[in-house]
Amino acid sequence: MNKIQHISQNATLNSTEMISVISGNIYGYIHNGNRAKRYRFSDYMSGGDIKDNGFLWSQGKQEPRTGEWTKVMINGRGLFTVKNPKTGENYYTRLGDFHIDAAGNLVSGEGYKVQGTPLAGAATRLQGPDPKQVGFKEINPNWADPFNNPYTNNAQNLQPPGKAVGEAEDINLALDRNNGRYLGRFEEIKVGEDGVLYGKDGNHVVSLYKLNIVDFNNLDGLKDVKDGVYFKSTDQSGLPTMGVETSVIGEALEKSNAWIKVEAHNLTDAQRYFQAASQIHKLADKISGTAIEMIQ
Repeated sequence: MNKIQHISQNATLNSTEMISVISGNIYGYIHNGNRAKRYRFSDYMSGGDIKDNGFLWSQGKQEPRTGEWTKVMINGRGLFTVKNPKTGENYYTRLGDFHIDAAGNLVSGEGYKVQGTPLAGAATRLQGPDPKQVGFKEINPNWADPFNNPYTNNAQNLQPPGKAVGEAEDINLALDRNNGRYLGRFEEIKVGEDGVLYGKDGNHVVSLYKLNIVDFNNLDGLKDVKDGVYFKSTDQSGLPTMGVETSVIGEALEKSNAWIKVEAHNLTDAQRYFQAASQIHKLADKISGTAIEMIQ
C-alpha cells in the first residue's frame, strides 16, 4: 500500500513539474528569440522522474521587420554578444531586437549594449541606374541600393569590409543633432549578410562595425539569465568561439523555436497524467482507510 501511495505521490509531483515546463514553453512562444525548454522523463514504474535537459537550439521562424535596420536575425548557428552595463558581464542571445538609445549606443530592449568589432572604413562607390533603362534624364547616385538595387534587382558587389582596428566594444552610432546623420556623416545604416554594419555617405558605403557573433562547444552548458532569451557562459559551456560560419538577415527577427502544436499536445498529456495520479492517490487513501477500519 505504501508503495502505491509513493508512486502516486511521485506521479503527481512530476506531472505538476511537466505542466510548469510546458506552460513556460507556450508562454515563451509569443516572445521572439526565446529558446524552448527541454526535459527528460523516465522511471515510469516508480511514478516518473523528470530532469532538466537544457534548451532547444534549433532555428526559429523569421519575422520580417521591413524598414527597421536595427532588427537583425542570425541565419544558422551563433549568438549575438551583448553587455550588461550594470555588471559588465557579456550575455549571449539569438534575439536581435535592437535600437539606438539616447547616447547613440545600439542596445537591446533591456538596455544591454550590443558588442561589435570596429572596422577600418573600406568604402564602396555606388553606381547609379542606367538612365536609358529606367527613363531618368541623369544618374543620381543616391538612387542606388548597395544591397539590392531596385532598378536592376541585382545586389551591387561591395568592397571587402575594412580590417578590425580594435577589440569588441559597444557599438555607437550616435545621431548628430546638427545634421541628423549617424556619427555626423552617414544618412543611412544597413547590416550586410556578413554581419557588418555599413554607413551610407552620399554615393559611398563604408564599413563601420562587425557584429560580435559567437558560438559555444557546448550550448547546453550555458546558464539562462533571463527568460530563455539571454544566457551567459559557464565552465560547462566553455569560452565563446569567434569566426562562426553563419549569415545575418537584416530587417528581421527570429521567433521562438517552441512548437506550439507539440507543446499543446504535451500539455494535454501531462494534465491527463496528473488527473490519473490524483485518482490513484485517492484510491490508495480509500484502501488504507478501509484496512484500518477492518483492523479496528
